[in-house]
Amino acid sequence: MVSLFKDNRRFGVVLLVLMGALIAGSALMSTARTTEAGEFSNIFLPGGYRIEPVATGLTCPTSITWDSQGNMYVALAGDPYGGAGGERGKVVRVSGGKAEVVVDGLNPPATGAKFIDGDLYVSHRGTLSVFRNGVRTDLISGLPAGDYSTGEIAFDGDGWIYVGNGTVTNSGVVGEDNFKIGWAREHPDWSDVPAREVILSGENYSSPDYRASPPSGTVSTGGFVPFGTPTNPGQRVPGSVLASGTILRVRPDGTGLEVYAWGLRNPFGLGFNPQGELIAIDQGFDDRGSRPIAGAPDSVYVIKRDSWYGWPDYAAGTPVTDPRFRLPAKASPINFLLKDHPPVEKPMATLEPDTGAMKFDFAPAGFDKRQRMFVAAFGAVEVLPGPSSGGTHWTKRLAALLGEARESAGGQVLVLDPSTGKVESFAYTRKDRISGRDELRLNHPVDVKFGPDGCLYVIDFGVVEVAGDSREAVSGTGVIWKISKQRSEYTEFVTETLANLDAARNKPWNPDYAPLEARLREFLSAQPEEWGVYFKDLVSGDTFGINENVQIPAASTVKVAVVLYASQLVHEGKLSWNERLIYSSERDWRSGAGTLQFTAKDGDTFSIRELAEKAIRDSDNVAWKMLERRLGKQNIIEFMRRIGGTVVYPGGQNISTPKDNATYMEAALNFARQSPEGQKLIFDLAHTVWNTGLNRYITEVPVAHKEGDITGVADDVGIVFSDFPYILSVMSRGHEDVEAGFEKIGQISRLVYDYQQSLIRP
Repeated sequence: MVSLFKDNRRFGVVLLVLMGALIAGSALMSTARTTEAGEFSNIFLPGGYRIEPVATGLTCPTSITWDSQGNMYVALAGDPYGGAGGERGKVVRVSGGKAEVVVDGLNPPATGAKFIDGDLYVSHRGTLSVFRNGVRTDLISGLPAGDYSTGEIAFDGDGWIYVGNGTVTNSGVVGEDNFKIGWAREHPDWSDVPAREVILSGENYSSPDYRASPPSGTVSTGGFVPFGTPTNPGQRVPGSVLASGTILRVRPDGTGLEVYAWGLRNPFGLGFNPQGELIAIDQGFDDRGSRPIAGAPDSVYVIKRDSWYGWPDYAAGTPVTDPRFRLPAKASPINFLLKDHPPVEKPMATLEPDTGAMKFDFAPAGFDKRQRMFVAAFGAVEVLPGPSSGGTHWTKRLAALLGEARESAGGQVLVLDPSTGKVESFAYTRKDRISGRDELRLNHPVDVKFGPDGCLYVIDFGVVEVAGDSREAVSGTGVIWKISKQRSEYTEFVTETLANLDAARNKPWNPDYAPLEARLREFLSAQPEEWGVYFKDLVSGDTFGINENVQIPAASTVKVAVVLYASQLVHEGKLSWNERLIYSSERDWRSGAGTLQFTAKDGDTFSIRELAEKAIRDSDNVAWKMLERRLGKQNIIEFMRRIGGTVVYPGGQNISTPKDNATYMEAALNFARQSPEGQKLIFDLAHTVWNTGLNRYITEVPVAHKEGDITGVADDVGIVFSDFPYILSVMSRGHEDVEAGFEKIGQISRLVYDYQQSLIRP
């Protein structure tokens, strides 16, 4: 176990401390191992993508890069507070399940690594270095570092190297939080250094003197000065190129060092977009320390030369004096530290507070046709409590996490559309699949980069556990994930099935279904239950029905129409798959099929994408009801009528007919031709966990179907993708044993399939 520090705090506070922990007596990095690609159903991805671990067993990985030959390298943070005997930062080459150290002795934390022209550039605490022919040269050194340190490296086309450097404190004032983190006691002279001269407002903050043990007396501390130093109105603080909260640039030979932009808090993610603009992710303020600022978002900026981005007096372009940033427990407003402010830049997009946005990359068109920005989001791991904080929202969240060793809230990979500012979840661990530290899951992404193969590689820092009042990173749980565009999932499946259907429609086909109808009538007449059947050949268009308009409870077969409606709304831009719904047991709990009835807890959130998949694949009743609540039952009813339903919730009851159910299934198939959202629905229908009806005795071809049952009722409707595909809808009631009803549905389905095949090969 890697012990970060003894006090409670949010992990997104500072990557420096976040990674600064090692298990006593253990190696910094466990031996990496490759893992066979598999079905990682615990990680949710959009349809058409596949995730697999490339290497596991890493400790505190932070960055990924490739050399010109396509070899993969990963930076490992090391232990920034381990003292002389602490682990140093490293860069390792990962190949064939082994991690070979190629660079050692870096100032921990090592946070960035990047190749250009055969040279390896590395950012590590207070330093930017280049390794040429095995020789290290420090291009920049002596940068201020406290809560935050150096971040990502970027290159432009004119020979400049860019690197971000974070601030020493949260919001400009050294306070209790910095003593808890650790550096303020060891370095009482440290404080933030501005890049340009600033004039102070003279705002000071009183606190116990934490330099004494135990703390005693009271001291006053202002901005941009060491702890216990008051400031005066109009006091000037000189600027320096070796500043905190900046983006610097330098030539490859170390000349030309200059401040490119300033007034940032922690510009950890840095890179150029396809248009050649420099983009930075700047992590927002925390509600901690002598000057807590609550609810500040992470920001995405277009970086302009010599521009100021607002720290320490603006959050995402808004003054911190705005009441939205005030802690509920604090009656006094937040005041400015600076007397005067340069013009402040506005962000191009913002991310929710506690996102923990880290690094990013822009997708190639082959991975994402809109070439959007993919972002590693570490997630929140709570904030340091203290006398200045009061009983705020984060202390309540913290209380829920404390206890025996428990895992922190996980992170995710986000996707941002720069043209609209819209942010969506792309990859995350399912709520009901989060378990122990040994399970492969998406824990805390730190870096995302597209590799030479066009796939997205995710650097996952690993498991972070909450134990008592500490946050601990578990050694050897870092993972390199690979996400690839996967046509062998639903896209390939639906493309192939639709192509087969189109091919069949180009063949001579004039079936006679009178004998089949007669056989089915004979079979059903011998059954004591009430039955209804509807058949449609999708090539010839021929149909027949037996009691096809009988009204029978639809049970879970109605979920086809519900998810089809949601899919169409997404296709029309009226709904987002990534919208999250909050579970309430009083409102949403349902027994019957599905796992959410056992795993969902009040306050848990689920994306509409996840609920839709669960409603079809698992027939989850909780997921169905949550979707129905969001979409509106009356809206669903009107949609079902628009696409051809004739018996739709009569008297408010979930009742349908075999013919109507077939109508909904055909509508789903037709929609799959129009939209990937429809393709996903057909794919899920063909991969349900319930296979006791139509496909009970059919294993030769795919069957996209939806079963439904309640007491005495057994229904199934689906598409059988035989050489000449068809829709079969069966509904029945009056069963003493529903399972026996599905047995008979299976027999009916096999009878139909065999007849269809006999017409092809008599």
